[in-house]
Amino acid sequence: MRTMATRRSFKLSNLLAWLKGVAARLGFGWGRDLRLGDSYRLGTSKVRVPLGGLPIEISLGLNDKRLHLYPETRLNGRGEPVRLGSFILVDPSAHRRRISGFLRLTPRSWLSLGSADMLQKELFDYPAAVDDEHLVLIHGRDALVFRNLSDAGTRIGPAPAEDGWLRERLWRRLREIFGGPIALLPKDEAMQLIEEVNRLLRKEIYRPLDERGLPGGLLLLPSKLTPIIVADMHAQIDNLLTILSQNAFLDAIEQGTAVLVIIGDAVHSEIDGQLREMESSMLMMDLIFRLKLHFPEQVFYLRGNHDSFSEDMSKDGIPQGLLWARELSERRGTAYLKAMEEFYRLLPYVVASKDFAACHAAPPTSKVDVEMLVQIHRHPRLVIELINNRLQRPNRPQGYRRRDVKRFRQCLQVSPETPLIVGHTPINREDTLWLNVDGIANHHVLFSANPDQVGVFTRIGNTMVPLRYPVDALTSIINSFDPAPG
Repeated sequence: MRTMATRRSFKLSNLLAWLKGVAARLGFGWGRDLRLGDSYRLGTSKVRVPLGGLPIEISLGLNDKRLHLYPETRLNGRGEPVRLGSFILVDPSAHRRRISGFLRLTPRSWLSLGSADMLQKELFDYPAAVDDEHLVLIHGRDALVFRNLSDAGTRIGPAPAEDGWLRERLWRRLREIFGGPIALLPKDEAMQLIEEVNRLLRKEIYRPLDERGLPGGLLLLPSKLTPIIVADMHAQIDNLLTILSQNAFLDAIEQGTAVLVIIGDAVHSEIDGQLREMESSMLMMDLIFRLKLHFPEQVFYLRGNHDSFSEDMSKDGIPQGLLWARELSERRGTAYLKAMEEFYRLLPYVVASKDFAACHAAPPTSKVDVEMLVQIHRHPRLVIELINNRLQRPNRPQGYRRRDVKRFRQCLQVSPETPLIVGHTPINREDTLWLNVDGIANHHVLFSANPDQVGVFTRIGNTMVPLRYPVDALTSIINSFDPAPG
C-alpha cells in the first residue's frame, strides 16, 4: 500500500516523464550530459556541460568563428582568482591583444549567438558562415546548456587556459610608469610632478585656445583615437588599475591609438566610513599625474565638482573640499596646494568627438555654443551647470531634461545618436553604469567608483560599447613585484 509521500513521488515522476515527452516532440529535448575531453559536434538536441568542465571553445560553422568561454574571476590581494559565478565569452583572436569586447553570461540567463545581433557583429566580427541565429547558450543551475540552431553546425571542446603572463606584463609596466610601488610620492617629487603636469596643460593638445592664449574649456578629440572613458573614481585606486590592465587598453595608449578620458571626480572616497580619508585621493592624483606625464597626448582629465577646495563641497555633512585642502597643505605644503588649484583652473569641462560627447554632470539647461565653451572662464554659470546639475526631478525643477541633451548635441555639432556620457549622479549603489537614462536615447551615466565592479565606455569597431569589469586587488599585487625583475 502506497503512502501519501510515495503517491506524490509517483505523480511527480509521471509528470516529469510527460514533460520530457512533450519537449522531445517539440524538438527541444532535455539534452544529455557531456564531459568535454575532445571536440564535439552538436546535433539538434540540447547538450549539457557541467559547470566544472570549463573553459570551452565554441566553433561556429566549420571552424569559421572560434569563441572562448571562461569563468569570470576577480583577483584577491594574493593574486588568486576568485570565481564570481558568471562567464565571459570572448574572441580569442582579439582578447587582451587589442581593444575588444565580450559578452557576459550570468546565472540563470541565456545568450543567443548569431549575426542578426548588430552588437555581436561588432564584438566578434562574424563571418558570413555564422547564421542570424546560430547557437543558444543557457547558464543553468549546475550546467551550461548548448543548443545548435544552424545547419552550418557548431562544435564545442576544451579551450586553453588564459595566459596570465600578458596581464602580469601590464602590471609590471604600470609599476614602471609610476616609478616604483603604488604608494604616495615624497613631497619634493610630488611637487615637481604637478608642476610638470601644469606646464603640459598650458599647451594641451586638441583644445582650442581662449582669448588669454590658454587651452579653453572644450576638448575636441580626433576620430582616429579610440576613447576609453571612466568617471567618478572617487579615490578607488584599484578601479583605475583594473581598467589599465584590461582589454589591451594600456597597450593602445602606449601605441598612441587610444585616449584615456577621466570625466572628473577622481578624489574623495564615497565609501561609508571613509569620507574623511584623503590619503587615497592624493595617491590617485599622483597616479593620474604620472600617466599624464608619460602620455601627454593620450590621457585627459575633465573637471568635476569634487575637483575643488570649496567649503560647499561636502558629502553627508562632511566638508570634503576643506579637508582636501588641509590635507594637501599639511602634507605637501602651501605651494603644492596652489599648484593643485592651478591644475583645476587649467582643466577642460567638455569633451567631444564623432563617437561621443561627455561632461562631468549635465548638459546646460540654457543656450550654449562652442565659443562659450572655449571661453568658459567668462561663464561661471555654465561651469556650475556642467559640473553640478542633475536630471530634473520633482525636488529638482532646475535639473536638465531631454530637450537639453538634444540642444547640447546640436551645440557640439554631433549626430542625434551620438552617446552623451555623464557621471556625477549614480542611479543606485549596486551598479557602475546606466544606459538611456530617464528614457533619453543614447544618454548614459557612468560611475567608476563601485568597489566591486568598474564601468568604462570604449569603441569597438564603429560602436561605443559599455563594459563592466570586476575590480582586482591590484595595488597589493603590483607592489609585490620585485623592483627590477630578471
